[in-house]
Amino acid sequence: MIASLINMLISSKLNLVHSITASAQVTQEFANLRDFETGAHLERMAHYARLIACELQQSHNLSDESIEYLYLFAPLHDIGKIGIPDRILFKSGRLDADERRSMETHAQKGMEILQRVVGEFGLEGPPDSAMMKNLVSSHHEKLDGSGYPLGLRGEAIPLEARIIAVADVLDALTSHRRYKEAWTMDLANAELDRLVAAGQCC
Repeated sequence: MIASLINMLISSKLNLVHSITASAQVTQEFANLRDFETGAHLERMAHYARLIACELQQSHNLSDESIEYLYLFAPLHDIGKIGIPDRILFKSGRLDADERRSMETHAQKGMEILQRVVGEFGLEGPPDSAMMKNLVSSHHEKLDGSGYPLGLRGEAIPLEARIIAVADVLDALTSHRRYKEAWTMDLANAELDRLVAAGQCC
């Protein structure tokens, strides 16, 4: 009887993992239709996020499982950009004030997409789905409260969102873009230190 109960618990957990994985993959496929970020960038920043989380594992009591879920969900952070008009999303120059406001709605749009996906897969309960929602909704919050959409400050910003923000900035700085050369890791780390000191990064 005990062996059967253990088997049921393991099977239930595996089914949950498969459902969460499937939801993440399906949602990412939607994002790929817009091609707003390269797959290489998303893969790199997911690896950075996992490395950062591993460094914080003991100090923040992170489980191996939560770190792997963070890695899995990291590419979904900007899923809400699906809902941003092409003229804004692919604009080569600086955004004006109205365009910036429109772009900043992508965090809320991402939450709306996830609410639908998570609901369809019946994943409202597990804490891992909360992690997915947190990193999508809060990765543009800043330590000093000047971020969006809620203006959260410091520790009020979920840890997973802070990790994603750092991983995303790190890869952006160290990658070649059409408008800039790749920075060295030393320069990127110095810039991250500056942003943290200014309350502009987590």
